[in-house]
Amino acid sequence: MRLLKKYLPVLGWLRGYDRRWLAADFVAGLSVWALLVPQSLAYATIVGVPVQYGLYTAFAALLLYPLFGTSRHLVVGPSATVGAVSAAVVAPLIGTAALGTDKAATYAAALALATAAVYLALGLLRMGWISTFLSKAVMSGFILGFAVGIVINQVHSLLGVPGVEGSYVQQLWGTVEAIPDTSGTTLAVGAASLAVLLVMRYLLPKLPRALIVVMLSIIAVEAFDLAEHGVAITGDVPTGLFSIGLPGIDWGDAGALLIGALGVVFVGYSETLAAARSLARKYSYELDTNQELVAQGMANGAAGLVGGFVVDGSLSKTSVADDAGQKTELASLINAAFVLATMLVLATLFENLPAATLGAIVIDAMVGLITLEAFQRYYRVNRVDWVFFVGAGLGILVFGIMAGILIGVILSLVMLIARSSRTNIRRLHRDPTSGSYHDVSRHTGLEPISGIVIARVDGPLFFADADRFRERLHELVLEEEAPSCVVVDAEAVHLTDTDGADMLIQVEEELRSQGVTLALARVHPPVLALWERAGAIDAIGKDRVFGTVRDAVHRLSDG
Repeated sequence: MRLLKKYLPVLGWLRGYDRRWLAADFVAGLSVWALLVPQSLAYATIVGVPVQYGLYTAFAALLLYPLFGTSRHLVVGPSATVGAVSAAVVAPLIGTAALGTDKAATYAAALALATAAVYLALGLLRMGWISTFLSKAVMSGFILGFAVGIVINQVHSLLGVPGVEGSYVQQLWGTVEAIPDTSGTTLAVGAASLAVLLVMRYLLPKLPRALIVVMLSIIAVEAFDLAEHGVAITGDVPTGLFSIGLPGIDWGDAGALLIGALGVVFVGYSETLAAARSLARKYSYELDTNQELVAQGMANGAAGLVGGFVVDGSLSKTSVADDAGQKTELASLINAAFVLATMLVLATLFENLPAATLGAIVIDAMVGLITLEAFQRYYRVNRVDWVFFVGAGLGILVFGIMAGILIGVILSLVMLIARSSRTNIRRLHRDPTSGSYHDVSRHTGLEPISGIVIARVDGPLFFADADRFRERLHELVLEEEAPSCVVVDAEAVHLTDTDGADMLIQVEEELRSQGVTLALARVHPPVLALWERAGAIDAIGKDRVFGTVRDAVHRLSDG
């Protein structure tokens, strides 16, 4: 039963549900529905599928995540960022001419299933640590790049001109060139929709502005017959249930879909955990990052089976749920019921929804993500982080989404290796009062030990910093007058590899040729075991491995 509750958390939270929470969860579900429905329709246009698939996607994600997730407040559903990744993966496979068709929906669903497979594999392998793989600087750059890029991508719908292929920079240039062809009526609808959304964002933030603008724009289309004046509308939006099944695709495209799924996971899981952790910290409960992988996998899998597209956790919708007083995951299930009712009864109401209004809704959602705060903070705190932040954002804008994600991953790897390769090697001297050993650069009144160099390694000893370790150790030896011994304090070495062990062997040989003995102190058992397997301990001598620096100095001084 414990194992079942671990992988199916609904068995735990539902059993302990307090009926007094029902009213708050109902209000939260209704509040999120008012935002989710317009956004689902709008984000379907980003993915490049008919708008009804946005509703299918939202229903499936809302239904499955609460059963498997460990966040009480996270709202999972369609997202602009992972939707943009989906479009970037699918468009090259089917051709841009097929976007907006059922074929695009088929491939988007296949990508959702591929994403589910990746999520589930990572979750079952207990790889929740992948959430920390991308640095916050790179992830923040991603989000800013996506936000600006998606705004660029939607401007053409406000102008009533055809979309442009290519990177976001290319889309911007193409849209600027198309300005002379702008439809005045479409621009009026789009500008009015966006203006109302932005005014309500800042003056009436508690109201469901997206739903209000959708209803007003539909009324305007019908009242003024705007479709006859060149305003593009969504057209047929069928009511009824979705069909369940596996999408029929050319399986020669499976490899490309799997690679695309990795891109979705890199972006979507980081965004999901950012939203979930903010509420978990606020209400003092813990998330299981491995189970969250499983939950995201199940939500994406369900979306794919009903013909939907990829999903992730949404910070904006989660914030709305929290502001409305959500207590538990039941709010998402209530929300799913509202979405189901929308599909069965209300879907045809959206047939006269202007495409320009959908574009305005997307732009409004992105406005909340475009801020100079992160730009200024990284520039002020750490210029290296700022460079990676800007690099990730520009990668998305200039080179395209998939290339931008690859650039971001490479930047994170470069950052990791660069910072790991700067492990400090500090000289230690003895405190005459306590007999303990301290860093000479941070303490005064310490005394050196004649003929013995004591060096503390403040970090990992592996391939990235093995050469630095050797160079620094030789520097310390040269600074000492004819030392006979070098003691390496390895207490802070929690990570090592074969390269680190080989470097120890090389250093031992070089020091021995100079008549200097190498010894180790305070080596952690896992590190010691690896060095033993690699032959480093045999090279140094087991009698030269000590439990403390004090023991090492005492024995070597006597020797």
